[in-house]
Amino acid sequence: MRNKTGWGATLLCMCFAVAAQTQAQDERGDAAGPGELEEILVLGTAAERYRAGATSALTGLDLDFLELPRVVDVIPEQLLLDQKITELDEALRNVPGVSFSDGFGGSNNDFLIRGFRRNTIYRNGLRVRSNFRVNTNNLEQVQVVKGPAAITYGQVEPGGLVDIVTKKPLEEQRVYLEGRAGTFNSSFFLADWSQPLGERAAIRINASTEQSDTFRDFFDVDRDAIAITGRFELADRTTLTADYEYRDEFRSFDRGSATIPVPGGREIAHRLLDIDISTRFGEPFEEIDTEFEFGSLALEHAFSDNWRVTLIGALESSKSDDFQARPLAIQVYDAGAPITDDGFFTGDAVPQTVYDESSDRVFLVRRSDGSRDRDIEADYLRGIVNGEWRWGGMRHRLALGVDYRDTSESRFFVASAPTDGIPVAEGGNGPLFNLEQPIFGRLERDVSTAGSSPIESEAEDAALFVNDYVEFDDRFAMLLGARIDSSDPDGSGPAESVEEVSPQVALNYRLRDNMIVFASFAEAFVPNTAFTVNDQGIPSTSEVFDPEDSRQFELGSKAELFDRSLQLSLSVYDIEKTNVLTVIDDVPQLVDGQDARGLEVSATGQPAEGFTLFAGYAFTDAEILTGGNSGNRPRNVAEHTANAWLSYEVREGWLSGLGGGVGAFYMGDRYGDDANTWKLGDYTLVDASLWYHLRTDLFRRETQLRFQLAVKNLTDKEYFPASGGDLRIGIGAPRAVIGSIALSL
Repeated sequence: MRNKTGWGATLLCMCFAVAAQTQAQDERGDAAGPGELEEILVLGTAAERYRAGATSALTGLDLDFLELPRVVDVIPEQLLLDQKITELDEALRNVPGVSFSDGFGGSNNDFLIRGFRRNTIYRNGLRVRSNFRVNTNNLEQVQVVKGPAAITYGQVEPGGLVDIVTKKPLEEQRVYLEGRAGTFNSSFFLADWSQPLGERAAIRINASTEQSDTFRDFFDVDRDAIAITGRFELADRTTLTADYEYRDEFRSFDRGSATIPVPGGREIAHRLLDIDISTRFGEPFEEIDTEFEFGSLALEHAFSDNWRVTLIGALESSKSDDFQARPLAIQVYDAGAPITDDGFFTGDAVPQTVYDESSDRVFLVRRSDGSRDRDIEADYLRGIVNGEWRWGGMRHRLALGVDYRDTSESRFFVASAPTDGIPVAEGGNGPLFNLEQPIFGRLERDVSTAGSSPIESEAEDAALFVNDYVEFDDRFAMLLGARIDSSDPDGSGPAESVEEVSPQVALNYRLRDNMIVFASFAEAFVPNTAFTVNDQGIPSTSEVFDPEDSRQFELGSKAELFDRSLQLSLSVYDIEKTNVLTVIDDVPQLVDGQDARGLEVSATGQPAEGFTLFAGYAFTDAEILTGGNSGNRPRNVAEHTANAWLSYEVREGWLSGLGGGVGAFYMGDRYGDDANTWKLGDYTLVDASLWYHLRTDLFRRETQLRFQLAVKNLTDKEYFPASGGDLRIGIGAPRAVIGSIALSL
C-alpha cells in the first residue's frame, strides 16, 4: 500500500481550531448575556435531521413532497451516520427498486434503478464525468430520481438517476467530530465544522480519513477527502457560494469470483468448489489509485420576492491509474489431464465442456492490463431563472435554464499476453491459475507504456430546458416541461452532433390536504457512439448513431400522515427503451432494447416521537426485447426488493439519550447473465445499531457525546451482490462490528 501524508495531524489541527474559536467567543462575551436567551442543547438526535424538505431535483423548482408529481426518494445525512455508511451502495439499500452491478472491480458505484443500469452520478444537479466512488462523508442528502429525468439533468438512463447533494454552510455554528474503529482493522475519522463569519458570510469544512483492510486477501482501502464551502452575501439580494472538494483514494482492484460451466448452466466458483470468500483470483499488485477535484461558484440574485437567477460555473479534474489481473476464460480438466496443479501443461490437453466430477480441476486464463495516466477534465456552466406569477386565476412557477458541459479524457492502455500454461523461459506466457490451489506472484506486472499512443476522447453538450408548474386551483396542478439538447458525443464537430427534444408532462390532484394522486409522462435520451477496437480492446475510430430513446408512463399517490411527519408513496410505471446500439455479426445496429414495468411503495419519516422509519418494497418486471436473449430478464435485476429500517430514541426519563435501530434489506434472486443461464441467488441482510448520548462540558461549553456500536450483516449471510458477467461476480462482506464516538457542539 502506498505511503500517505499525515491527515490525522491535519484533522487534529482542525479540532484545536474549533476549540480556539469557541474559547475566543466566550472571551469576547459571545455567550448569552443578561436578558438574552441561552442556547439549549437538546439531548439526542434532532428530529429535523431525518426530514427532507422541498427539492428542486427533476424540475429546477422548489416543490415539496405533495407538489411534485413524480417519485424522488431522499436519504438524509443522519441516516448515513446511524447506519455507519461510508459507501453509496450501502445508502442505496434504503431505496426500493435499486439493485447492483459489479462496478469495474469495485472501483465505482454501479447500480440499476427500475431495471436499468445507471450511466453516471450527478452532483448538485451537474452530471459528473469521472466515474469513481462517491465521498459520502460530505453529503447533506442523496436524491434518487425515479424514471426519465432528462428535463433538468440531461442524458440519463430511463430507470432514474442519483443526485448527491453536498453540505453547505449553516446559519449557526455546528461542530461534529467522529472516530470509528472496527472489524478488518478499519479506522475512520470525520470532522465537520460550520462557522458563521459575521452576519453576511459562513464557511464549512468537512474532512475525513479512512484506512481499512477487508475480508478479501491483500485488499486495502486508503482514502482521504476534504471539502471547503463558503457562502457570502454580497448584497441584500445577492449571494455567492463557492465550494471545493479534493479526494485521494487507493483501493485494491477485485474482480470477485467467476462461474464454472456445469451440466445445465454455470455455477459460481466459490459456491461450487467451497472456496473461502477471502480467497481472491487476482494478484497483490492490483490497484485503482485516484485523485479527484471539483470546484464550483454559484451566484444567486433575487430581482424581487418572486424572481431570481442562479449562475453556476464548475471545474472537474481527476487523475487515476488502474491495473488488474483480468480473468479471460475458465478451463476445466479432469484429474488425469496433462497439466500440473501449478498450471503448466506437460502435453496436449483439451478442456472439458463442463465440470461434472469432484476430481476435476479448474483453471483461469488471465492477463494483466490497465489504464495508466488517465486524465479527465470537465467544464460546466448552468444558468437558471426561477419566477412566479399569476394569470387568469392560475399560479405559474417557472424554471428556465441553460446547460453546457465540455469534457476531455486521455489515457494509456497497457496489457500483457494471456497466460497459456507454458513457462516464460520456453517462450510461453506463464502458468494458468488454479482456483483451488492458487499460487500468486507469477503474472506479469511491469507492462510499460513506452511506444504506445494515448487514447483520447472529448465531448461537448449544450441544452435549453423549461418547466412550468401551473396551479389551476387549490387542488389541481400540472407540470409541463421540455429540454432541447445538442450533443457532440465524440468531439468530431457539429456535423456529427445529435439534437434531441425530451418532453415531460404530469398532473397532480389533491384529494385531501395531506393526499394527492398524480400521473406523468416523460422521455429521455442517451447519444449512441460505436467505437472500432483493435485486438487489445483499445478504441480507434468512432461512428455516431441516432440516440437511444426512452419513455415512461407513471401513476401514483402520495400522502403525509402524523402531522405530516411520515411520507407515503405508491406508484406504478411502464418504461420502454429503444434505439439501443448493439453489435450483431460484427456490425453495429440499433434495436429495441428493454422494457420494465413495476410497482413501488415507500414510507419514510417519524410516525411517533422518537421513532424513525425508512421502508419500501418494489416489484420490477424487466424484459430484454431483441436478439437471442429476447424475453429474458436483464442480469442483476431483482423482481422483488424490500428494505426496512426502524430506530427509536428515548426522549424523556433516566434513559433519555439511549437509542437503537435495526434494518433488514432484501434482494430477490437475479440472473448473472442476459442469457439467464445462472443465478446469483437472493439474500436478506440484517443490520443493528445501539447508541447513547451523554451530555458533558468540553471547550468551556455544553457538548454532546454519542457512543455507538453497530453491526452489519448481523447473521453473517454469505451472498453475491452483483454480476459483471461470467468472470466477474461480486462477493458480499461478512459480519462486521463498528464502534464509534462522536462529539457535537
